[in-house]
Amino acid sequence: MIKSLSISLPLLASFLTFSQAANAEDSSHYIGGTLGYGFHEFETEKYGHASFSDSVTFDLYYRHMVNDNFGIEVGGMSGSGGAFSILSDVWSDVKGLSYRGLRTTAYARLPLGISNSLYAKAGTAYQWVDYNVRQDKETVSVSETDNGFYGAIGWEFRFRNGLALNAEYQHVPMSNLTLRSYNFGINYPF
Repeated sequence: MIKSLSISLPLLASFLTFSQAANAEDSSHYIGGTLGYGFHEFETEKYGHASFSDSVTFDLYYRHMVNDNFGIEVGGMSGSGGAFSILSDVWSDVKGLSYRGLRTTAYARLPLGISNSLYAKAGTAYQWVDYNVRQDKETVSVSETDNGFYGAIGWEFRFRNGLALNAEYQHVPMSNLTLRSYNFGINYPF
């Protein structure tokens, strides 16, 4: 069973990729990702807060376009401390914050020309948040979940071969964790 699945999945992926290559512009399926840098704020009633820290963010997604300008995205995102997190860990109760999770969003684009467009994403995010807390001279590792709104706005440039580059601002305010990041990404129709 596993052997036949491991053979059939690559064949299916190849078929889907090559069958759409000639008509990449007409595809309603996209796969993409972004890499970014931003800031997060975190607060929990039990353990305190990390009022200001930075993070490196990563996002992978699949988008299905319902029509030329509207679609639905499903993706995963993660992040962990950046350069300034080392400094904020000195004065903060919460140290070594990292997160990973899932998101689902509605996607809308406004074409500015043949290759350029503005876009917006709005939906929900569900995150697993891990961090350390120093209490009574001991370090305690904590894992929690958090959920809330996911929003992004951006600009995209699409090349003739279907490949697109984009720049976006993400804002994800959840119950305990608020993320703000500036991301650069790439996506491709298949």
